[in-house]
Amino acid sequence: MAEKTADDKSRKQKKTPVVEWIFAAAGLILVAAAIGTTFYRAVTETVSPPILEISVDKIEPATNGYLIEFRITNTGNQTAAGLTIEGTLKKGQETEEMSTTTLTYAPANSVRQGGLFFTKNPNEFELQIRPLGYEKP
Repeated sequence: MAEKTADDKSRKQKKTPVVEWIFAAAGLILVAAAIGTTFYRAVTETVSPPILEISVDKIEPATNGYLIEFRITNTGNQTAAGLTIEGTLKKGQETEEMSTTTLTYAPANSVRQGGLFFTKNPNEFELQIRPLGYEKP
């Protein structure tokens, strides 16, 4: 009889609990979904360069002039590294003042913010802000 009870305990210990099966199934589903999503994006997405849109958030007085805070949105699916932004104050065709800044990264499908300093009041001029160039990381 002692052998039978030891054998019964061994069988009970080898039986996997239902909760463990549930977590294993959930893990399998999550891994399969991640692999499937990655494969789907690799097959269906087209490679596009950074698509950069700049908008001015606000213009405010700063210590030695004025600060223009801007937001740049990259709707492309590639990152722009070392992105140079140029701001120009113009009166007619004449450029009154220029300012540049460099953003380290503008990742794909992201929004980044930055600022440009000017000594003249940007509200008195035509303001143009544009990206000058970037490098591929």
